[in-house]
Amino acid sequence: MSDFWQTTLSTIQRGEPDWQAIAAYESPVRRYLARRFRALPASERDDLLQEILLAMRERVVPGYRAESGSFRNFLAVSIHNAVRDHLRRQRPSRDLAFEEHRLEDPQVEASEVEALDLEARLVRAVRAVHDRYSRGSEADLSVVYVLSGALVHKLSNKEIAKREGLSVDQVKRKLQRVRGEILSQLFLDLLPGLPRSEATRCADLARQCLRSPRKEARLLEAAPNAELVSALTAAIRGAQQVFQGSASAEDLDLVAGIQAIFQ
Repeated sequence: MSDFWQTTLSTIQRGEPDWQAIAAYESPVRRYLARRFRALPASERDDLLQEILLAMRERVVPGYRAESGSFRNFLAVSIHNAVRDHLRRQRPSRDLAFEEHRLEDPQVEASEVEALDLEARLVRAVRAVHDRYSRGSEADLSVVYVLSGALVHKLSNKEIAKREGLSVDQVKRKLQRVRGEILSQLFLDLLPGLPRSEATRCADLARQCLRSPRKEARLLEAAPNAELVSALTAAIRGAQQVFQGSASAEDLDLVAGIQAIFQ
């Protein structure tokens, strides 16, 4: 079973109102700390994660202003400030600059922060689609179970069909629909106010670009919101490189999930 996506869906299902704005960042921040500060004991990283999430709820999210720059850079500074404060409390007698240098992985670059941001946005998109089909007027639990089968249990279309009592073609259609909606939701998250029809067109275009990277320039030529589509496809490819370069089974699991959604 996929531990990352199991945790993700558990977070989605909890749905605590006070944590809605930041719940999607729980796993990405934890994994960012593990990559960037791998020399820091795991118990201290766990403590830091709780401190960062609490700070996000109380200060970071309410204090963010779009004119100050991208949220991911604002968050990265907040994370590093939290690490610095933690080290100051835990190691008051040591040289703080030396301690930071000793713990921080110099190989981690800006792409790590972009990957963190994309991962959180992806979790939010999955949550939005999951919520749409798990309750309310659009509820269709068969879509939820098919999505869970692909992401959590890593089942083939044939295995999902057998488990859910569907034909393989039905599974393919449901997966195609839910993949498109997750990608559309990403665009709605990136550009609030974008009409859903336009988000759907952006999603279709992005999937074509991801499938045929050599044709991307031609596909995007004169297309509405081409810059936004290009930025997202670049972020997806960059995140895959970050996660594939990790030795973490959870990172590789996330790559498999991204491929399952965007294939």
